[in-house]
Amino acid sequence: MNKHILKRLLPGLLLCASGLIHAADSVLVVSIDALHPAALSAKTSPTLHALMQAGRFTLNGRSVDPPQTLIAHTAMMTGLPPAQNGKRDNDWRPGEPQVAKPTLFDDAKQGGYRTAYYFSKPKLGYLVNAAVDEQGLEPDGGIEPVRAFFRAEGKRFAFLHVSGLEWAGGDYGWLSPEYLEELTAIDARLAPLFDEVRQRGSFAIVVTSDHAGHGTLHGTNHPENYKLPLIVAGSVAQLPRLPKGTWPVTGLRSLVRKLAQ
Repeated sequence: MNKHILKRLLPGLLLCASGLIHAADSVLVVSIDALHPAALSAKTSPTLHALMQAGRFTLNGRSVDPPQTLIAHTAMMTGLPPAQNGKRDNDWRPGEPQVAKPTLFDDAKQGGYRTAYYFSKPKLGYLVNAAVDEQGLEPDGGIEPVRAFFRAEGKRFAFLHVSGLEWAGGDYGWLSPEYLEELTAIDARLAPLFDEVRQRGSFAIVVTSDHAGHGTLHGTNHPENYKLPLIVAGSVAQLPRLPKGTWPVTGLRSLVRKLAQ
């Protein structure tokens, strides 16, 4: 455990289930693409590990079927499985129809937040709708734009998609030394963003993923591919009780709805 990081995080605890998180002026949701929950540790990801210890977490999250990037993100943002949200394939190109169902961005706007959405894969542009105030494709990571977004005044809600692990897993294997090295690099880049969010006052930070993988493969029905973590932390004194069993990725929107309304 990195005691310095934990000391910075301990003042902030977040609630999502009871409604007390209405006090959060800053809400940040981070999806680390292809993050296998078994990769998280004090050594490989000290920032995320400290967030886990300061808040609550589960390593028993489950993706949708099939566990693929756009299908899973559509499910997490709409709160609906593919059969209900209409997105059953993993492709999208600019000019094609975008998401028709309301998303967590609509919930944030109803809560009076200015919203931002930064993503590192073009197909995730499918999830841009009228409730997104700022958005951008950032193939090398959108951490810096989101940091700038939170430096402005007012209630702020951002969803950040971070890539890198999927490429490391595909090239070297999930949980390989190279995969863990990439996670450590992502973890280090997230640290200053988390610091800036905390410094704005009342805050909530949620970290999750869309799917994992096994060997050098993902997107199939192998049990490892469905695994993902959920971490919830912030500045409200009472924390939600996360389920002891499996947490479905479709539960993200209902969790965030209570943060942003």
